[in-house]
Amino acid sequence: MNPLRSLSAKLSLLTCLLVLGVIALMARQIVGGIEEGLIGEMKVRAEFFARSSREAIFPKVDPFALHFSVEEMTKEKVVTYAGVVDKDGVVLSHSVPALIGEKLADPFSLKALASGGVELQHGRDSAGAPLYELSAPVVVGPRRVGTARIGFNERSLEEALRAPRRRIVAIAAVATMVSALGTILIVGWLTRALPKLASAAREAGRGNFSVQVEVRSRDEIGTLARAFNEMTVANSLLFRGLQEEKEKLANIFNDTREGLALTDPEGRILLMNPSARALLGRQDRPAATLAEALSPDYEAKPALPVILGGAARITPFELRRAAPQLLILSGVADRLGDHNVHAGFLLIFHDATLEKRGESLSRNFLSIVSHKLRTPLAIALGNLELLRGDEKNFSPDQRKMLSKIQGEDEKLARLVEKLITFTAVQSPENIVLDRTEAALSDVIDAALRGLELGPAAAVAWDAKAAGALPKAKIDAFLVKEAVANLVENAVKFNPAPKKNVSVSVDREEGFLRVSVKDDGPGIPGEEQPKLFRKFYQIDADFTGQIPGFGLGLAFVKSVAEAHGGAAGLRSVPGEGSEFFFTVVI
Repeated sequence: MNPLRSLSAKLSLLTCLLVLGVIALMARQIVGGIEEGLIGEMKVRAEFFARSSREAIFPKVDPFALHFSVEEMTKEKVVTYAGVVDKDGVVLSHSVPALIGEKLADPFSLKALASGGVELQHGRDSAGAPLYELSAPVVVGPRRVGTARIGFNERSLEEALRAPRRRIVAIAAVATMVSALGTILIVGWLTRALPKLASAAREAGRGNFSVQVEVRSRDEIGTLARAFNEMTVANSLLFRGLQEEKEKLANIFNDTREGLALTDPEGRILLMNPSARALLGRQDRPAATLAEALSPDYEAKPALPVILGGAARITPFELRRAAPQLLILSGVADRLGDHNVHAGFLLIFHDATLEKRGESLSRNFLSIVSHKLRTPLAIALGNLELLRGDEKNFSPDQRKMLSKIQGEDEKLARLVEKLITFTAVQSPENIVLDRTEAALSDVIDAALRGLELGPAAAVAWDAKAAGALPKAKIDAFLVKEAVANLVENAVKFNPAPKKNVSVSVDREEGFLRVSVKDDGPGIPGEEQPKLFRKFYQIDADFTGQIPGFGLGLAFVKSVAEAHGGAAGLRSVPGEGSEFFFTVVI
């Protein structure tokens, strides 16, 4: 470090400036005092000069004695001229011989003749320099017989003050040197531990948290050093813990079978685990950005700019590669941070090729089966209607059997229609919605009117309150079917003899929420996460259910997600259940 930039140098400079300032102020006061004392001394001399001149004037003028007094006065320091005039202003003796015998009538002389005591006058000489004159009356008893006058100027004063000023400058120089040297020594003594602290801090910055500073002083710097030592110990423990956690996270990150990629908000790749590199085919071709990692093989759905837009907290996505063989990667992009700070994305994805193929086969199978069942069911129901029209040719037992067959066929036909409807909405992202602006109150009214729930069911529904809510752009048919499924389930899975159901619509932030509550047996916690799966039903011993495909709640979930919402439930065993779904306003 440059010595001139050290703390000792800075404090020494500050101390010197302070000492010089104090000395300058004191010197000004001292010189001013010396100057005032010198002028006071000159006044005393003027009085002495007047008294010594009295005997040379009275009773008669003694030129020799008078000239001797004048000569002696001019030898005094500061004095530049001296003279004696009589009571009328005629010069009796003067250090300038040419003035002897002249009568002086200048303002200084007139004021000196008129003064009754020692008089100090200020003026300027012909060159414009400051000029001073002291005059004292020469008296004998009550009579004034003359005036003694001595003069001096700025230069003579400066000459008289030169020696004191030199002494002051010498004292200032010595004081400054002593203060600077003392400051350097004292500051060096006080701050001798600071280089050790700086070196230890640099070591800690490099990660060496075992460094300690040995300081025995008990002053503030000693306190700082001990606090530094305590900090390094705490940081060492913390760093060790962080290293262990980092190693654990690194192991989890690298060993997980899911593909993991961490990016900044612009999509630049910060970390990518081996599974992600393998799935994207980037083991030997590192990529700097997501766009580079996906190009040109993969097609993203939704598009990569939409994913990086971060409009939603969680964005599901699908990456599809057609060649050399079909590969489908399915995952989610989790936007990190909060609304104010966007820290980037964590992408989690896996190979979903077989899963998607299975879904496609399942969807195709369901579609084919349901459509294949519809035609023979329609023919069977048509023929049953014909047979029922000729019931008089049948016995009562035969008519009873025909009625039962028709009822079961109608149930099967309704299940087939539900199956056909569900196959169209298995994947929310693939649903083509026929959106129209509609009031949910009208849609729910239509759903309730189309249900045959039986006399044991009582549905409570406040259509007027729901009608006051804003309309939403929805596929009215699909939403109506979703409501119908929830109400049917609330009745169907309630073994109680009296089944109470309530339907309501509420407004949430940006959504409308449709809720269906029942007073059934409730649902155990371990079963709740499974209910929105396809083909899943709770054990019949618990619900007393009637047969079904187990597609109703999966259908509701798909419809809700297709409308930008979600589906869920709240249930406590023995206290009933509430199923709900939301749609964007």
